Amino acid sequence: MQVHRIMIIGSNVTTVQRVSSYCLKKTPYIFPYYGVPTDEEMNLFAPNIIVLCLPLPENFQHQICQPYILWSEDLTLEGQSFVNSPTDLYDLLHEVVQA
Repeated sequence: MQVHRIMIIGSNVTTVQRVSSYCLKKTPYIFPYYGVPTDEEMNLFAPNIIVLCLPLPENFQHQICQPYILWSEDLTLEGQSFVNSPTDLYDLLHEVVQA
């Protein structure tokens, strides 16, 4: 069985902790990161999947090579595809792991 490392990135500590607790139900290899990581920090953990907790700096996700999921608790955002519930997060994690 392959082990997947998930990195949760965001500027809101409460949100990152909440999403991290959801992800812990899928794998024990979770790395919460508060702020915007450098390339060195990304390479150190070498995540298979990244969960980006919005808001983040504009176009930050375009710099990421790994599969990622956008998480937002702001339901008013338009034009972006994101998840905002544990169920949707689990479904997407499962999809990415299976790919």
